[in-house]
Amino acid sequence: MAIARIIETQITAEEYDQMRERLGVGDTPPPGGSFHVGAIGEDGKVRIFEVWDSREQAEAWGEKVAAARDEAGFGGRPPSIEYLEVHRIVQR
Repeated sequence: MAIARIIETQITAEEYDQMRERLGVGDTPPPGGSFHVGAIGEDGKVRIFEVWDSREQAEAWGEKVAAARDEAGFGGRPPSIEYLEVHRIVQR
C-alpha cells in the first residue's frame, strides 16, 4: 500500500538544496519514492510532501537523510513527520 508523508524540515530552501546535492538525488526520487514536493512555508522553512511505495522504504530513506542532516549541521530539532495512507492519487 502506498503511503504519503508530510515533513516539516526546519531547514531553509538553501539548506534543502544542499541536502539534495549531498544525498545525490538530483531530480530523481530515491528507490521506492514516487512523488516529492519541497515547498517553502511562510517562516522560510521547507515542508516536504512525498508518496512512497511503502512506509519501510520511506523510513529507510529518512535514516539516510537524518545522517546527512546531522553531518551537515542543518536545522535545530528533528523534523516533524506525519504518515498517511494514500487513498487516491490524481495527476494531470
